[in-house]
Amino acid sequence: MQAVIFLFVALTAALNDESARYLQSIWQRWDASDLVCTGVASGPIRTGVIRKIDGSRRDQLSSEVTFETCFKGKPPALSPVRVIGYSVFASADTHDGVLYAGPPPGFLRKGRNLLFLRKTATADVLEVAVPIYETAIRLAQTRPRYPTNSSAASFRVALTQEFEAAILQFDANDVGDIDRIVDLLGKSEAIIELSNFSKTVELPIQRDIAVALLAHDQLEYEPLAISLLTDTEALPWKRANAAGALGQHGTERAVPYLRQVASESITTDDLKSLHVWVIEASQRLENRLNERR
Repeated sequence: MQAVIFLFVALTAALNDESARYLQSIWQRWDASDLVCTGVASGPIRTGVIRKIDGSRRDQLSSEVTFETCFKGKPPALSPVRVIGYSVFASADTHDGVLYAGPPPGFLRKGRNLLFLRKTATADVLEVAVPIYETAIRLAQTRPRYPTNSSAASFRVALTQEFEAAILQFDANDVGDIDRIVDLLGKSEAIIELSNFSKTVELPIQRDIAVALLAHDQLEYEPLAISLLTDTEALPWKRANAAGALGQHGTERAVPYLRQVASESITTDDLKSLHVWVIEASQRLENRLNERR
């Protein structure tokens, strides 16, 4: 019976066109949601339902979610619940291939997620707060320990712990959780938090945090950013991040190191991309320094 009700709700919604806009900030997502919770999601599947959103047909996606902690709103009594969202395109319309340019799309990932959800007419069927575009945030496999209540302050503490756990798990492939802490806490508080957190982690994570802090004009982190830039064993995209921060916020000290990396041999496409980033960063830094003289 549950599946029949779910399809009826979905098909009713499919009759209406809807617009969607990307919400980049965590707090924008909070305001747009009826429920903000952590939960464990099953792998998403296509339901076969198509909905017209922003003038285009989109496949409906579905995942079963077991809630862990809710920071906003009261979760349904039944568990697990079904969460629905929508893909960028309907698969039936993509047989000739498509190109997409726009905000990051996304639904839930299998495993732990931070979920921003809206209620539907059916208690145990929820929608992601914004269709098509990324709102859910993947979390570390193991939930950190933190106290919870319904206050925004509790949410900030809990999510700081969640994002720091995610940094430890995902830093080798994704440094986005560092920026999420800045978004969550605001620049001044995040600088203090990340500075303290940096003292507890291994060097690769310290250097990624240093790049982020340098990008917020914390010049004492420039040496760590330079060490990442010049480390030929580091991932090229991380070295490019360091180059970008040095180009925008570095001092005279960084100039010879940018020139050094710009003169390295290019043997792969990743190094070619790094080379472009470093040359641009070097020119930007030198122009900025010249303007100050």
